[in-house]
Amino acid sequence: MNRILEEALVTLRKPGVILTPTETIVGLSCSALSETQIARIYKIKKRPSSKAFIVLVDSMNMLEKFVSEINSLQKEYLNSERPTTVILNKTIGLPSALLASDGTLAFRITKHPELIELINQLGVPLVSTSANLSGQNSALTLKEVDPIILDQVDYSLNLQSNQSFDSTPSRIVKIIGKKVEIIRK
Repeated sequence: MNRILEEALVTLRKPGVILTPTETIVGLSCSALSETQIARIYKIKKRPSSKAFIVLVDSMNMLEKFVSEINSLQKEYLNSERPTTVILNKTIGLPSALLASDGTLAFRITKHPELIELINQLGVPLVSTSANLSGQNSALTLKEVDPIILDQVDYSLNLQSNQSFDSTPSRIVKIIGKKVEIIRK
């Protein structure tokens, strides 16, 4: 693990909040098990707690530790080439502060190689939300992040991946039975 990822890992374990590029847009992240840092991200973004965050995992194996039931169609969307976030029921072991009012939680298996390594080393999922004040446009690069956000994070992870990524938010789907509802294209 390189020095930059090690510093991010130390910050997450404190626990702390980091700013990080993802395979979609720039995000604010913390350990998905840290209720205090989850609350802090809501405060940083000035976001109502009724709007749930996305949780990033490094693999289907990790996801299955935090969701008791995932059907084959949900797995298909989670494993799709396009970054896709799937809203799931029956979460286990995660703080209630992460859950939507209906008890669901949105998960995405990241395809960003350095984030996979970071999550793997942390051993728990990461909260991920766009690095912007609630209602503003998402930052596509670290340079676009509002100084108000920058001043409140503990570490900015400047990843120099060899992989190019899409600079649009992930698709979000909710699947009930065989019915797929597109929440965000």
